[in-house]
Parts: sequence; C-alpha cells; structure tokens
Amino acid sequence: MDFLNKAFEQVKDLFTSMTPGSRIIAGLLVVAIVTSVAFLFQGEMFEKEVPILSGAPIAPADQTAIIAAFSTEGLDNYDVKGSQVYVPRSRRVDYIAALVKNNAIPPSFQDAAEQAIGEASPFESEQHRADRQKMAREKEMALVLRNMRGIEYASVQYDIEDKGGFPRRKVYTASVVVRPSGSDELDAKTAKSIQNYVAHSIAGLSSEYVSVMDLNSSRTFSGGIDDLESVSDDPYAARKKWFENHWTDRIQNALRDIKGSNVTVNVEIDPEMNRIEKGIKYDPRPTPLAQSSEKTSEMKKSLPDGGRPGLDAQGPALANGQAAVTARPLNEQTSESNREETLAVTNQDYTQMQIASLTPKRVKVSVSIPSQYYADVWHAQNPTPEGQALATPDPGELKKIEDETKKSVEETVITLLPEQPKGDDPYPQVFVRTAPQISDTPTPEPAIADTALAWLATNWQTLAAIGFGLMGMMMLRSMLASNGGAAEGDSSFRLEDPSTGKGGDGAKKDEEAENNMQGLLKKRFAQTSGPNLKNELAEMVKEDPDTALGILQTWIGSPN
Repeated sequence: MDFLNKAFEQVKDLFTSMTPGSRIIAGLLVVAIVTSVAFLFQGEMFEKEVPILSGAPIAPADQTAIIAAFSTEGLDNYDVKGSQVYVPRSRRVDYIAALVKNNAIPPSFQDAAEQAIGEASPFESEQHRADRQKMAREKEMALVLRNMRGIEYASVQYDIEDKGGFPRRKVYTASVVVRPSGSDELDAKTAKSIQNYVAHSIAGLSSEYVSVMDLNSSRTFSGGIDDLESVSDDPYAARKKWFENHWTDRIQNALRDIKGSNVTVNVEIDPEMNRIEKGIKYDPRPTPLAQSSEKTSEMKKSLPDGGRPGLDAQGPALANGQAAVTARPLNEQTSESNREETLAVTNQDYTQMQIASLTPKRVKVSVSIPSQYYADVWHAQNPTPEGQALATPDPGELKKIEDETKKSVEETVITLLPEQPKGDDPYPQVFVRTAPQISDTPTPEPAIADTALAWLATNWQTLAAIGFGLMGMMMLRSMLASNGGAAEGDSSFRLEDPSTGKGGDGAKKDEEAENNMQGLLKKRFAQTSGPNLKNELAEMVKEDPDTALGILQTWIGSPN
C-alpha cells in the first residue's frame, strides 16, 4: 500500500504542476489509451449475449418449446437468430433453469423410447401399451430426420393393417412429412435415403410403401417400383454408370505411365432383363429297357372229304361188323406265330438357363494423350549432355513415337475389354487421339498496392490502436520535456533577499550567496527525473538549514 500511496502522490503532484493545456493533453492521452485497449481486446469478453446451449443448433420445433418456457418464467430478454437462442451472459443460468423446470431441453436420441419404457404400467391394456410404443418410435424417427443436414422439420407416421385370412397377413405403410431448410426443395436422393431409413426402422415395412412429402414444394415421393423419380433409380442407368466407372478405373490404371492421359468410356447395355430359357431335347435313338419274345406252333388232323354211302358208313362201327376193305389217309394242318415286345425309353435333355440381365453389349473407349508426352519420350531416349542447351526433337521422330504409342495403347486397352464376336474388328472400339499442348496463361500476381490495401482493410483496427499508443507516448514525452525547459528557462523566477539594500561587502556576499542558491535551485528544477520539489527542499534543510530558511523567506516574500 505504501508503494501505491507514493505513486498516487507523485501522479497528483505531477498533475498539479501541469498547466491547463498540459492537463487537457494528458486527459486526451488517457482516452486514447483506453480506446486502444478496447480495440485490442474486443471479442467475446465484451459480448452481452451468448447462445443458451453453447452453440448447438436448435430445431424450430424445439425453439417454440424454449420460448414458451421463457414466457412461463417471465424471461423476455432473449433473441432468436437462425438456429440459435441468445440470452444475456449474466443470466444464462436462470434461462437454463427455466428450460429444465418446464422440460423444454431439446430431446436427444433414445429419450422417447426411454420415456415410453419408464411409463409402463402393469395395469394398462395391451393395445394402450402398443400405441404408446408406436408413438415413441415415431418421435424417435422424426428426431433423427430433423438432425439430417438441410431438414428443418420432420414428422413420421406409420400404420399396420391386419388383413386376416389364413395365414394371417399384415400390411405396413408409412408417411413422412419434411420441410427443408429455408426455401430449399427436397431432392430425390435425400427422399430415397429417408424411405430406406424408415423402412429399416420398422420390421416388415418395405420402402415401396413409404411416401415422403416435401412441404416446400408440395411434392410427394412415392416408393412404388414404377415410380422413377430420378435417373439413379433406373436400373439401366445405374448399371451403365457402374460399368463405365469400372472400365475407366482399369484402363487408367493400365495407362498410368502416360502422364496427362485422359480416358473416357461408353458402355452399351443390353436392355433385356430377367431372361430365362427352357428347352427339351429328345434323342432319336431310344434306349431299350426290357425285351420279350413268344413263338406258337399248332397242328390239326382231319379225315378227308367223301366215303362209302349208306348208314353203315355213317353209323357207328359194329363190333362184328365187316371191316373196311381199304384205309384212307388223314388231313394234317400246321400253323406257327411269333411275337416280340420291347420296352424302350427316349432320352430327353431338359435345359433351363437364366441369362444375366443388363449386361454390356459393346464398350467403346476414347484415350487422349498430350503432345508433350511424345517430346518427353524423345528427350528420355536422347538425353542432352550436361552443359548443353536442350535439343529440339525432329518432327519425323516425334511422329514415329506418336504412332508407336497409339498402337501400344490400343493393344493394351483391347485386352481389358470384353471379347467381340469373331470376324469383327476390335480396334474401332478404341480411339486414341493426340491432344495439342496449350500453354497455360499464368495468373497475374496481385499488385503490391492491392495486397497492401487488403491487409490494411483487415488490420486497420490493430494499426489504429498502435498509432494511438505511439502518439500518446510521444505527447507525454514532449509534455515532460516542455515542462523541464520552461522551469529551466523561466527568468522571472528569482529569489530576492530583503537585505539587498545594504552596501559594502555584506551586500556583495549576500548577493553571491543568493546567486549560488538560485543556481542550485535552477539546477534542481531543471531535472526531469528524481525527487520532486518537496523532497528537494527537505534535503536542502538537512544540508544547510540557515540558508534554506533565508531562501524560503525571500521566496515567500517575493511578489513573483
């Protein structure tokens, strides 16, 4: 404290000894210093308002709940800017307490599900529990969609319809309503991502039954198979792009030693999809499985036609009858039959073939090579001796290198492309051209004046603060120097002794003493540093009290 008191006394004495003009200059100097410090340290430490949630973005739906909580607690000193809510720095704790009290803190993931589980009761019905869990899941999905970049608002609803029957069948449908940020419109790619997310979040739901509605454009994205909202949904376009990227990467990798080459690939896709071929082929020569044969022979004998007439010949033979005088031969008849059976089967070839869909039919490649590459190859083959100027290649040799390079590129690319039907010339598939070398126009460097102006526009505040500081220091230095010079050159400051009217030696000695003391005082007053006048007088009293007393008396009694 003693140090501070001494410093304060010194400043007070210095300020008291100043002239009115010097005091004005000193005051302006203090203002300049304070202004400079304010410029140098301006920033967050001087901010009156801060984001209530430390800069985390707040959705519009959550902002409504936050404003309602502020109104309930009577807090109205806030400002909504975009996705932020700014509150006074000094009362930020009160505003956060209002959010906690009114349950207005923006929800995080899984909060809705945890709340639904926590509110479960053994006395509630199964339908009520299912509805509560369904609403929690809808809130959870809507919260996830609101956190997507470019989505300001989102709402999700889904339903399950029991069709009954045997077996029982359920139909799942869902609808999503979103509002992109500002006046932006929802693009097809984002809509497809939303459909896939909702479909994979609900078991049994297909993305075909998820519709997405854009509130800004009043456009609905349906999930139907035939609803091709963008080219990326077209299987033909997607497969064509994939094959072109595939062959471009392979060819560029094969030609990576040619610096500056550019490869462009065009793939023609067979538009036929899901082709299945079935066929049955019969063998003209059947294969026997079993064979049987049967042979039959029959013989019949009978009397010949005619005979002795009368009853005796027709009747039965008598035991004592007259024997026949002559015997006649019998008639014989023989028959034969053959039968053969063969069980055979005909060979059948059953073929079912499914051909890959959307396959490449023809691939065409265009390769451009910069003309500078041929010159580089020539210089590599004909190195210039050290110390000599770089030689200019002959046009004929460059043409030869160009033809060899093109032939090599064609042969390299052909090996990477699908095989063509026999008889077709494969080389029309590859086109190699030479790109002329065009010198790049150098970007002009910005002028020094433009650079200096841009730097000044960025740092003018810092320079102004430094200028104020330097000006203040120079003003202080000149002020102190002017005060010292005025004290030294002020001829009106004299100490007169009342005994100057004496004559003789006494008067002469008094005059010399007075001159000596005046010189001492002038010397001490001329000093710009060291003790002040009070300390100087104290030291003079210690050294020569009588002389000091005389000087003080003369000084006090002097009219000046």
